[in-house]
Amino acid sequence: MIGGELQQAIYAALVAGSIAGGRIYDRVPAGAMFPYVTIGDEQVLDDGSECMDAWEVISDVHVWSRPDGGSKLELKALVAEIVPRLATTLTVSGFRTVVGDMQTVRSFRDPDGLTEHAVLSFRFLIDPA
Repeated sequence: MIGGELQQAIYAALVAGSIAGGRIYDRVPAGAMFPYVTIGDEQVLDDGSECMDAWEVISDVHVWSRPDGGSKLELKALVAEIVPRLATTLTVSGFRTVVGDMQTVRSFRDPDGLTEHAVLSFRFLIDPA
């Protein structure tokens, strides 16, 4: 079974790209500066057979922005930076990534009226190495 290896690979890819100034979190610290990215939400589906183990993993990445003036441009720019970094066959420790692609991007204004939020869902097919 896969543990935190995929999350670590996603984190490494985002930090290497200096996405959101390197503010990439699993759990957001109090007083964190905007913009930032959170990772860790995922769904793991068994995709194995009698011959081998394999998993399909849907991993969500959240982007948070609170721009002056309320524009969605900062949020959309961050999304555009993230997609090519994650829609690929990431190097995942102990696994072989067969597929890495983007499934959906949803963006919306949070109920606070100040925060722009995007949820990016990526699909990975991984096998033990």
